[in-house]
Amino acid sequence: MKVPMPAKAFGIALAMGASVTLNASLLLNPGDPAGVMPFALPAGPGGAAIAYHSSAPTPDTPPPSMFTAQVDSAVTVGNSYGAGAMTFWYRVFNSDQTPDGLDIVSLGVPMWQPGPVRVDQAAGTGVLSALGMNTGGAISFFWSQNPIKEGFVSSWQAIETPFTSYVLKTVGVIDGTAEDVPALVPIPEPSTYAGLVALGLAGFAAFRRFRA
Repeated sequence: MKVPMPAKAFGIALAMGASVTLNASLLLNPGDPAGVMPFALPAGPGGAAIAYHSSAPTPDTPPPSMFTAQVDSAVTVGNSYGAGAMTFWYRVFNSDQTPDGLDIVSLGVPMWQPGPVRVDQAAGTGVLSALGMNTGGAISFFWSQNPIKEGFVSSWQAIETPFTSYVLKTVGVIDGTAEDVPALVPIPEPSTYAGLVALGLAGFAAFRRFRA
């Protein structure tokens, strides 16, 4: 799926304007271009995960493909929002077969209901350049200054949410073009169903693109 270049440029501009934070975790609010992530996580969810999904390598479409990406996602229970609240973990593997590799710069995660969430990443290779959360609740991870090259995987990113349930849907991986890749995402509580149509469309707008 082809993506207008301003979408990619937004990620690069956000990364260039980001400032480093020393906080142990970052509190992200809707519409907040929060900037650079701190390193506060272990290597990943490990044995604490109650659910884990690894997508198949997924090329963007239509051909010719510009990149092929795989998304690993996991869910753990218990965080600063409460004992039953879920944390959602993500990392991206760039399995593109071009000689030089391609830079996967953004992963949009639909949160379904705008609200503050806490975000961390693990130190290591493939660290984020920046991140942000749009007003529809979609979180975007940007690697525009630290691209994930061919054969490399990003560090784990974790989103602490107040949600207590999850579902396998899709997230969007973007690098000039975009593709939806299966991953575990939160679903809303029954009390938040009102207005979900508008909020869901706003969240998906961060990474859904029509074919040109």
